[in-house]
Amino acid sequence: MHINKIKYTIALFCLTISVFFAVSSCTHEPDKVEIKVPEPLPACEPNKVYFVNDVMPYLNSTCAVPGCHDNKGPAAYIDLSSYDAIMNSKVRGVNIIKPGDPLNSKICRVFFLLDLVPMPPPFNYGIPPQGRDNIIKWVQDSARNTACEGRCDTLNYTFRRNIGPLINKYCTGCHYGNYNSGNVLLSSYREIKAMVDSNKLYQSITATEGVLKMPTGVVSMQPCEIIQIRKWIEDGAPNN
Repeated sequence: MHINKIKYTIALFCLTISVFFAVSSCTHEPDKVEIKVPEPLPACEPNKVYFVNDVMPYLNSTCAVPGCHDNKGPAAYIDLSSYDAIMNSKVRGVNIIKPGDPLNSKICRVFFLLDLVPMPPPFNYGIPPQGRDNIIKWVQDSARNTACEGRCDTLNYTFRRNIGPLINKYCTGCHYGNYNSGNVLLSSYREIKAMVDSNKLYQSITATEGVLKMPTGVVSMQPCEIIQIRKWIEDGAPNN
């Protein structure tokens, strides 16, 4: 009986050792997670038009708004809320953009009533001339999804030359006339200054203090543009 107990103990010990080595052999170092660092954007070339910087902000503010060409119920099934949506949108089976050919691209033709359909519609905020020119140049230059960094001068700026056009580019289309969003108007210096005085302008473009980010959608102001506006506000928001 004593011998059997010894045999049982030895067998149990051997089994424990076997399990230990089996488990040890299965352990391994966790796979290293590769963190992909986004490639830095190229510096903006002075005379080149970039989709993210120079085209999408105008379309987002003026066209991809509720009731028109947003992604929640786009008018005429034309969705202008993102690059892919724009490139895939069609009218009667024909893409609204033909890269390299603005004359036969619906998105450009409507600016000049070439198809007898005015866009934006009457009483809506019209895309500023700079925005229209940018869109035409972008289509002419193959209509690619391009972006750049560093076009702003954060030392020399004025309301009329820089800040006003920035607001027109990103905001005014949604905050204009009878179609203004949230009963906020941003079509004149007086209206913009009122938003500055309430602290809502800077809070909205930086999404701080619980204020909803503006502009909405896929568009954001470039860092240097936000710096321009912040410094202009710190200078007293002059109408210069």
